[in-house]
Amino acid sequence: MVNITEIVTSNHLPVVTYEELKSGYSAAKKYKLYSAEGKPLYLLKMYDILKKDRVKHEFELLKIHAKNEVSCPEAIIFNYKEEEQICYLILSYIDGASGDSTLAALEEELQYKIGLQAGKELRKIHLITPNHSFNWFKKRLDKYQHKMETCKELGLTFYKQTYVESYIKENIHLLKNSPVCFQHDDFHPQNIIIKNQKLAGIIDFDSFDWGDPFEEFFKIPKYTAQVSKYFAIGQVMGYFDNRIPEIFWRKYNLFVALNQHASQIGGYLMGNLTYVQERTRHILETHDFTHNQPPEWFKEYNL
Repeated sequence: MVNITEIVTSNHLPVVTYEELKSGYSAAKKYKLYSAEGKPLYLLKMYDILKKDRVKHEFELLKIHAKNEVSCPEAIIFNYKEEEQICYLILSYIDGASGDSTLAALEEELQYKIGLQAGKELRKIHLITPNHSFNWFKKRLDKYQHKMETCKELGLTFYKQTYVESYIKENIHLLKNSPVCFQHDDFHPQNIIIKNQKLAGIIDFDSFDWGDPFEEFFKIPKYTAQVSKYFAIGQVMGYFDNRIPEIFWRKYNLFVALNQHASQIGGYLMGNLTYVQERTRHILETHDFTHNQPPEWFKEYNL
């Protein structure tokens, strides 16, 4: 059993109480650390020590994000405890409520404005590039082919699967010269903190990866548009400062298509395959894979 008080004391933190947080899907154990006045000061995130190198890397990357003025938690301490077989991060605590629980109650224009803010933050998140070059196109293609094979092995099929696979085959070449940058890889309202009807910060960088920056948008039809299509529109417009490049929607559609096999596998493993397959049908019916025009969630509201 990890002694939270010992971690607090050894790091000389002005903390007197704490509580475990069980929301979200992170594999980390999370604790909110409070001052004597009851103010939440820090977030303690604990991981298996096997993740030590990756967690340390995340700590270092958060430091760079801070220099780039990204609204994200401040990375304060990284450490590990061999005897308990854990490593941990201590981050500043961003007070507020998650976007998935608050956006829908706000006026449409406010949802859009917060989306604009989020898009601008995402653009800053993508400023970091990897220290070492690698063949990202091959990595992404191999990932897709592996997901295809896994679907076959599990007997998983989905709506318009042959059509989607043909579309990917015809368009995958678009990724051969992709820029490669830091990806948050879980950018959606649940990881957007809102306070006083404004964006307070972006949280949960645990899933970070490297790749084409436009890949970050494929989660909009999965997790964002049904929470707030106005936020989703704002995210795109804020990212591009209202000037969306012609290639964007074609790449966006490609990344949406590339994710469908992985979604079926995730639904199967999580026991909610019926829901995922209904969502897949809706996504494929509301996206234009013929002319690569914007999807319905983007066109439905003229802001």
